[in-house]
Amino acid sequence: MNPNITRLMQENLLAVFNERDGQQRLEVVRRNYAPDVRWSDAEETVVGQDRLHEKAQALLDGPLAGLNFVQSGPVRQTANMGFLAFDVFAPGSAGTEPLISGFDVAIVENERIAQLFTVVTKEPGASPA
Repeated sequence: MNPNITRLMQENLLAVFNERDGQQRLEVVRRNYAPDVRWSDAEETVVGQDRLHEKAQALLDGPLAGLNFVQSGPVRQTANMGFLAFDVFAPGSAGTEPLISGFDVAIVENERIAQLFTVVTKEPGASPA
């Protein structure tokens, strides 16, 4: 296990997508992602640290406002790829059914995340598959 991949995956979840302070988040983005990082989710692919940071901010100000990400299981990895599942809860609701579940997959190059993929497996109001 590469400890750097573990750290990158955990900080991606908790120090970027769970961080409400924009300046603190941007510092982590600058440190952990390649300048031309590509982040893809169901809506779009954004390219670059600034676009990743802007989209994270828009999500945290919008549909994810007030919600908390929680790591759901260990970081898994093979070669230069990391995988981390997550759950999203309303404040004070940890231990209950998550509102959102999913996972992130990252390709790490030169000790930084070069590509990030987010897959949502459970959304609010969606019927189980």
